[in-house]
Amino acid sequence: MVKRRISPLSIRILLIMLLPLILFFIGILAVDRYRIVLIDAELSALKRQGETLARSLALANADSLSNSNGLDSSNIGLAKSTLRHILPLVGYGTSLRARIYQPSGRIMADTANNQIPDSLVQMSVKSQVSFLLRIKQEIITSISKFSNFVNGVEELPKIPNNRLISASQLPALKAAMMGRKVSMSWRTSSGQLVLGVALPIQEVRVVRGALLLTKNGAAIESEIAKVQWAFFLLLCSLFLLTIILGLYLSRSITRPIVKLAASARQIARAQDKSIKLEKLPDRNDEIGELSKALQEMTDDLQERIKATAGFAADVAHELKNPLTSLRSAAETISRINNQTQQKALVSIILEDVTRLDRLINDISQASRVEAELAGTERDTVDFCALVDSWVSLMRDRYPGCKLVWRPPTKSKNKKKFEAYIHTGRIIQILDNLLVNAISFNPPDKDIEIKLVLKGSDRKNICFSIRDNGVGIPEANLDTIFNRFYTQRPNNEAFGHHSGLGLSIARQIAEAHGGRLYAGHGQQNGATFFLELPIAKPE
Repeated sequence: MVKRRISPLSIRILLIMLLPLILFFIGILAVDRYRIVLIDAELSALKRQGETLARSLALANADSLSNSNGLDSSNIGLAKSTLRHILPLVGYGTSLRARIYQPSGRIMADTANNQIPDSLVQMSVKSQVSFLLRIKQEIITSISKFSNFVNGVEELPKIPNNRLISASQLPALKAAMMGRKVSMSWRTSSGQLVLGVALPIQEVRVVRGALLLTKNGAAIESEIAKVQWAFFLLLCSLFLLTIILGLYLSRSITRPIVKLAASARQIARAQDKSIKLEKLPDRNDEIGELSKALQEMTDDLQERIKATAGFAADVAHELKNPLTSLRSAAETISRINNQTQQKALVSIILEDVTRLDRLINDISQASRVEAELAGTERDTVDFCALVDSWVSLMRDRYPGCKLVWRPPTKSKNKKKFEAYIHTGRIIQILDNLLVNAISFNPPDKDIEIKLVLKGSDRKNICFSIRDNGVGIPEANLDTIFNRFYTQRPNNEAFGHHSGLGLSIARQIAEAHGGRLYAGHGQQNGATFFLELPIAKPE
């Protein structure tokens, strides 16, 4: 398998974490709307100031014309005396610039010329812009351009602000000459933002000229640049933090999963199936639960593999004895002519074949028990009634056996002895225990069968069967449940039991969540106990 440098899961985690940053970046683009709001507010304020100034100019011009010895006011524009006291008031101490244009379109006055004498030469040293400042300006400019592109904002026209000597150079002034009030913004050749309003100077309905009131938009540009730069720095910080947290999160998730997968592949490819899955550091999260579950599953599979290997070895060992006997009898029968001896050898061969058939059937049954239990539906059964019916049937099957059935005392709660079981497999356990008890029990002695509730909470059904035989040594109480283990009475012929009955019975009991174990009788003999959990109410 190709080893990936970057996990696909890590990429997905990072992309999901970066999604809010993309939305945040879109928010930066929305700052351009803030610029429009500021410009509109400045233009509104500029328009109010312009209207006040235009009315003042119109009134002053009317006074000048009334004192001009009866001149025809319809043929005269603005009088120069009108501007003598009003225009300086606009320029001094403010950031406004006012320009007056005659109806012919020629500029009549400019407050910028009044502030600075023509004879005064201004000299300044061009400051050096640092590299970081240039980078900052480039970033802000790029954000503004991209924002304008995304928002569909048209680029402002470029107009030489200091060379507007004629009204024909500015569409807004042409409209003002026709009696309309127009607000607009543009950029100079150097890129500076200029806000302006053009208003007519009129007496009643006669336009005497036009007023152009402008203001430098550097303050707005500076304010927007600060906001954009602050957003950009915040975006970079959040982006860096997101990448760090995303990498940490992805590594904390994907790295242990990758280690678990590599360890699982190592176990699958290894010749030695006993090696353990790599243990991760203790984690109190889903990854830790996954690690524990995989370790438990691996340990269980390894135990099953060992059990299968051991079972195969035991089967080979058990089959070897009757096969060896068969081979010896078959080789000997061909070399002797004595019919009596031949019949004896044929009898041995038949017994060995019967033993092999029994072994194969029991081995096949033992190998299918777990799969059959997993694939068969269980039923909720009244275990007391089941044992009662089973005892009646066994008394008919073994009439010479004295079965003493001691049922539990009657209870008002009928569900007290209900069990969720595979009925056929549980009957198989009972049959096996009874056959085992009969084989050890003296003919004139009783076999006692009891059914009680057991446990501190009395939630286990306990079936017991006791014989009066020789009993089981203390050291063999658990060994008798091993596969192919046999300990039969001395008077019983060899080979009639495969040694798998009790092993299969315990396997069935454990599959039901119960247990099967042996103990000693009160005086002598052996007692076998089968415990099953009571069925949970639906």
